[in-house]
Amino acid sequence: MFKPLRIKVCGMRDRDNIRELCMLLPDFIGFIFYPGSARYVGENPDPDIFRIPATNIGKVGVFVDEDLDNLCFLFEKYHLDLVQLHGSETPEYCFQLFERGIPIIKTHIPTGDNFSAQINNYMEQVKYILFDTPSETYGGSGRKFNWDLTCNYSTPLPFFLSGGIGPDDVELIKGIQHDWFYAVDINSRFEKTPGIKEVGLIKRFIETLRR
Repeated sequence: MFKPLRIKVCGMRDRDNIRELCMLLPDFIGFIFYPGSARYVGENPDPDIFRIPATNIGKVGVFVDEDLDNLCFLFEKYHLDLVQLHGSETPEYCFQLFERGIPIIKTHIPTGDNFSAQINNYMEQVKYILFDTPSETYGGSGRKFNWDLTCNYSTPLPFFLSGGIGPDDVELIKGIQHDWFYAVDINSRFEKTPGIKEVGLIKRFIETLRR
């Protein structure tokens, strides 16, 4: 496990909510650019929501099978730091982004005992892997997958743990002893409504996890 464990808060879209969240200094904030998500930032989001006051918070754009040129345009327009690819993007697609200097978090749905073999195809192109729960939609299902599957992960790429993480999961998270466990990704179980986070819950979660 990387120490300290990094924290990403995903599905943000409200300017005041984002500024309140930034006071807690999460490591990453995620913005969903997929129209099918309940947390979609919108077709033409206000650039002001991406002006994060703390310079050490990474801005992550979450995309699903986005046109490559449009993704690159949005990455530059909104001054993102990383992209999270949540669809069926190929290693070749990722390589084109890598060549343009765009750091990538690639989402993977862990199944079975040998899922590292698929991830190995992305090793040279991506910076991080994110493990999430299978879902019919994208951007926050609120459901966990079997975290024990991470024991089968052997690819030397740091990974984010996502999928249904809630306020009471800190001890379970601390119990995951894996050399490549880098960060947790929280979203729907810390919300008042889709896209609006309960900052008090996140504050307690971050304080307890960082202890």
